[in-house]
Amino acid sequence: MTLNEIIKITNVITGRATPSNILEFLKTEYYSQSKGKTITFGDMDLFYYINATNKEFRELDANQNALNSLRQIKHILGPIA
Repeated sequence: MTLNEIIKITNVITGRATPSNILEFLKTEYYSQSKGKTITFGDMDLFYYINATNKEFRELDANQNALNSLRQIKHILGPIA
């Protein structure tokens, strides 16, 4: 089931309109390395979206860890004249 389908079902069940920022997000394109093509978030299967998001978070964590290490090195070295 895609995110677009889930949103439509949610609209019917709740009777509420989808916020415009969510609709815009669903149109946002994402490059899928595993599929080798660009797809919209709305066309993603729910589990695929969760896995893709988890991958992005892991990459952000790795980048944050590297940045923290660089900050520690800079602190140890102090100002370089």
